[in-house]
Amino acid sequence: MLPLGLAQDPASGRRLGDVYEIVYAPSLEALAIGLAQPAEPLSPSLAAAINPAGQDPDLALPFTEIEGALVAAHFKEKASIRLDKYTATPDHVISALKNKSYWHFSSHGSFNLDDPRQSGLMMRDGAMLTLGRMLETEGSLGHPRLVVLSACETGLYDSGRNPDEFVGLPAGFMQIGATGVLASLWQVDDVATALLIAKFYELHFSGLMPPAALKRAQVWLRGATRSELIAWAKSAAKTAKIAPSMLAELEGSLMSRGRADSRFGPIWRTLQEVRSTNASIQATPARELDLQSRPFAHPYYWGGFVYTGL
Repeated sequence: MLPLGLAQDPASGRRLGDVYEIVYAPSLEALAIGLAQPAEPLSPSLAAAINPAGQDPDLALPFTEIEGALVAAHFKEKASIRLDKYTATPDHVISALKNKSYWHFSSHGSFNLDDPRQSGLMMRDGAMLTLGRMLETEGSLGHPRLVVLSACETGLYDSGRNPDEFVGLPAGFMQIGATGVLASLWQVDDVATALLIAKFYELHFSGLMPPAALKRAQVWLRGATRSELIAWAKSAAKTAKIAPSMLAELEGSLMSRGRADSRFGPIWRTLQEVRSTNASIQATPARELDLQSRPFAHPYYWGGFVYTGL
């Protein structure tokens, strides 16, 4: 339920994840399957489902559009398939995944504790791409190097019924052939997640293995100031040819002093109550706070993502 990397030494305050790259395995069998996968392809390919439930304004995740563009920039155009709110039905998504080396999902996710096979990712018109449906494809979609589940609660497991093997989306994707899966343990903030995942891909495609890239991306996000995040977003957006309006929306969110009106409002307000006890923050001039504060320093924003596999 909680990531081991957040555990702290009570004396030094140093986190386990600051010292080690934490990697999970749902079972020894799943680990053996990962070890047996073919070598990584020389030319990576991508299948991505981006904001697939976006036709419903209440379910739209606008910052996933930016995330999707930043991710796709690392792949050749002919080697990339993107499905969106118009095309991302469960059937179309499964068809697009075949023989792609990277599977990326930026959507809503949920974990069903009563029946883990019904856990999954929301697609067009609210249809769920469930764990059970994915398991039915075993042996037919190839062997992706990496599956990124950029959504809420995609890394949870039910270990109560069978303590010898955890049942959940990461284990399921490994069972059908994935070498590694990046997933989350709680409801994640969409802006912070878009930045974290985009930075993760940047680091990974610069030569880091996924566990190292995740660790570095988490350190970066928690330590970056608003001005640093805006500068990075402008540079990355230029490379990915992101529309100025989308970049302006991201910059506006980063400059905002709060997200009280978003669906993350209750969490944001709670974190602000914790921060308000810090006198140095209260004494900081408003403009300086906007630019030099670290909006995603709290582990809530970056600590929920964990890596399973190799």
